[in-house]
Amino acid sequence: MVKKVNGTVALAALILNMIIPGLGTLVAGKTTTGTIQFVLFIAGILLAILVVGIVFIAGAWIWALITSIDLVKKA
Repeated sequence: MVKKVNGTVALAALILNMIIPGLGTLVAGKTTTGTIQFVLFIAGILLAILVVGIVFIAGAWIWALITSIDLVKKA
């Protein structure tokens, strides 16, 4: 069961997810999704040396933004 977040928390989650994917989702209370997004982002940073990490970073960032926009819409 997902708790409803207010507009201020949803907006803060959106801003945080623009900077560090997953962090805003964690702040909004979606811990499982936020943790996966954050771990995917960190793995992407570590794998960026092999170029494949850029895909991980982009994927985590886009997923986090979609989650944040959904939170703002629901608030």
